Amino acid sequence: MLKDAIWLATNEYKQNITAVFITFFASSLLGFILGGTFTNPDPFIIKIRSTSVTPYLFDFMIIGTAPAFSSLFMSKPYLSYKSARKNPYLKQMAVLRTLPITLSALALSRILFMILTLLTMSLAFFGSIGILIAVFPDYVLTLFTISELILLMIVWFGFMLAVGGLSPFLEYGTSGKALHIIPFIYVAIITIAIIVFYQYFSSGIAENIIGLVKTVGWPVALFSMTIGIAGCLGWNRLLQQRMANKDFL
Repeated sequence: MLKDAIWLATNEYKQNITAVFITFFASSLLGFILGGTFTNPDPFIIKIRSTSVTPYLFDFMIIGTAPAFSSLFMSKPYLSYKSARKNPYLKQMAVLRTLPITLSALALSRILFMILTLLTMSLAFFGSIGILIAVFPDYVLTLFTISELILLMIVWFGFMLAVGGLSPFLEYGTSGKALHIIPFIYVAIITIAIIVFYQYFSSGIAENIIGLVKTVGWPVALFSMTIGIAGCLGWNRLLQQRMANKDFL
């Protein structure tokens, strides 16, 4: 099963190489934007009626965009509602179901494709941040040590891994309409959670996680990666159950 899943995921990745390159570029751009807040935060301080909204935006950039890195979000189904309505992923799955591959292998291949995409886009994203920190280290290295920065990236990656399974589930377990609607619901929920958290704790979610990394250290990263792996296994099971009960024809 694993061999079939790896073969299918890697072959599809090669077939989508154009979308991979474009998404890689977009992920790098997002990394440079966020990296700018680490290396020189002053231009990113935004106020509305003398109240800074930068902590909210910072949390949203970290948490709100996390699921995007597990998908080729610069491909047509994500960019065009008209294209998504044609259910291209479901049509693709209808073809894949004709292959002599078990349903469990097909579901696993979707998760492996997600992980492969996440690894590539994380390299672009974190790499861009790392380049800016290396070129302009003065500010950020007064706040963090190199080991703390690495731990923060591991924590962040664990969260991306945990929510990343949402992408293949939407693509192959729902419809094209849901592919566009559910991300808006996710954004709304995350936005409300960020605002409520700040109102109660007078600090952002990311700021508190940074504090945990500084005080607790590597157990926070280990916990995040454990949640990420558990999330992948959970999404794989949900997707397999959904595919078993869905008519792709």
